[in-house]
Amino acid sequence: MKTKILQIDDDFINNMANERMLRKMGIQFEVTNFLDPTEALTFLASTDQTFDLILLDINMPRINGWEFLDRYATFEKKFPIVMLTSSLDPNDKKRANAAELLSGFFVKPLSKDMMEEILQICLVPIHKN
Repeated sequence: MKTKILQIDDDFINNMANERMLRKMGIQFEVTNFLDPTEALTFLASTDQTFDLILLDINMPRINGWEFLDRYATFEKKFPIVMLTSSLDPNDKKRANAAELLSGFFVKPLSKDMMEEILQICLVPIHKN
């Protein structure tokens, strides 16, 4: 069995770095990446797939992470979401702490310790090699 992660971040290199870090941790995972949050919303609205975790960036073109959350709130299926962002704005952290749909707020780059904390907070099943 694999841990299923959905990454929504317009930074392709960051997404690759996150996957590399997961491999180094020995976690068996399957990642679905979306560089465009509107495409991720369309996918989530039409798929039967489930995810153990969604990693969501704030600053993206077309719509940002907050707009994604507003639209996602109308969906019937819900998965644990962690905001993983480069934003150091204290207002973003405050807003994230108040957002019911978010399980956490972390500043990039993702580290092994952060990933372990995220998996624990979200009660994500970890499948190791």
